[in-house]
Amino acid sequence: METVAIIGTGRMGSLIARKIYSQYNIILLDKDLRKCGLLAKEISGLATADYSLLSLSDYIITALPATVIPNAIQEFKSFVLQHQIVINISTDTVNTVFEPLKGLCKLASAKIIGHAQHITATGEPPLILIDGDDFTTRSKTAKIFSKIGTVCFGDEKIVKDINNIASEEGIKAALSIKMRLEKINVPSEYISFAIRNVACGTMNAYALGDGGPFVQKIIQKLKQEQKTDST
Repeated sequence: METVAIIGTGRMGSLIARKIYSQYNIILLDKDLRKCGLLAKEISGLATADYSLLSLSDYIITALPATVIPNAIQEFKSFVLQHQIVINISTDTVNTVFEPLKGLCKLASAKIIGHAQHITATGEPPLILIDGDDFTTRSKTAKIFSKIGTVCFGDEKIVKDINNIASEEGIKAALSIKMRLEKINVPSEYISFAIRNVACGTMNAYALGDGGPFVQKIIQKLKQEQKTDST
């Protein structure tokens, strides 16, 4: 069985580990050894803060915030091997940041169009765009991430725009719902349910083309309003 090392056990790193551990041996690296250790116990993995253990892996996934990735690369670059594939999943980090590893290993990216908390809570599969040095590298990376969602080969740069625009518009909608409900004196404890259940459910139904008459009525109303505003 091949071994995947995951650097970072935050929401996305933990999600990946839980999705793939039945198919791969897992090494978890995190400075928070308690959190890392608890996850390792759950999935029968190895928990460590020692980068030298990366040499035991076939794949290295960097599940870290964009701001800390450059420093992390400098810390672990001396432990990577030619046969390994280092996989960048940070939406805000393009592969040029990983140039210090060029020639030391293979490089790939797996950019997830999805939110870790939502994927975990609902089981909704994300779309994952795979890019990499060559076809074999991309294919091996796709095999790992096919355990998490639907995979496609594509340009990693577009995912940042997709996630940023979708997140921004989602927050705008949530704020608008909150303000409108507050105006009609809806109790604050009800508002979270309206956003999480009604709004998210309606948006999901629309995305799946399964909105029903109620959603279609809203769409027609909004289209009519847009037409009126433009004239």
